[in-house]
Amino acid sequence: MTKKTRLSRGAILRSLRSALEPQKHILAMWEGGAAAFNRVDRWSDIDLMVAAKDGQTAKAAEEVEAILKKLSPITARLSASHPNWPDMIHTFYKLALADEFLIVDVGVMPQSSQDKLLETEIHGKALVHFDKAKVCQPPRLDRKKFLAGMKNRKTKLVNMFELFSNFTVKELGRKNYIEAQYSHFMILNMLVEALRMKHGPFHYDFRGRYLHYELPPREASKLQALFYVKDPADLRRKDARARRWFKKVIKTVK
Repeated sequence: MTKKTRLSRGAILRSLRSALEPQKHILAMWEGGAAAFNRVDRWSDIDLMVAAKDGQTAKAAEEVEAILKKLSPITARLSASHPNWPDMIHTFYKLALADEFLIVDVGVMPQSSQDKLLETEIHGKALVHFDKAKVCQPPRLDRKKFLAGMKNRKTKLVNMFELFSNFTVKELGRKNYIEAQYSHFMILNMLVEALRMKHGPFHYDFRGRYLHYELPPREASKLQALFYVKDPADLRRKDARARRWFKKVIKTVK
């Protein structure tokens, strides 16, 4: 198969839909990720969700994999588990005949799952391919519970900062420049969370995803500059800026 005839996003999705939709035990198929935020581009993977009747998730996951194998040899496969979604079978696939960026990320859930990643405030508007049992109705987000969770995380962040924010300075003093850089990234991760809490609280735990889309452009540019370090002296300056900025931002988060 030549580069021009490689598997496209549409071809993969059409094959999955045509094979899965007629199955009685498979109830719905939808996309999240970039598709749910209307931001699909040539680098986007496929964030796919499938709902099956209770007791049929393993069978459905096997069928998804069989369909992908018919389309292309699978060059990499990774299973993931999540404490918050213990009933989801989550698998990543890389297909030999698809573009290297077109990873197929599939979550298969039972119909009775309490959290199908459909809250629009968090996960965007699902792109539904079929839904035979009204599985894809977005639930109402419990904002009070969600914001309470963010408040708890803020408290933890503040304490982490107080305990560990001097690690970059410490490692610079030791001339351990690799460790100093790692510690700087730790501070930047805290800063990213604080900025998300301020500008986009529903994605406060999304880490580095969608930052350029969701932060104000000036903030994104300012943050980006802190990630690029020239030498130890530059690291010292940028670490100090990051720590000052974190303390300023976290005070604005209610």
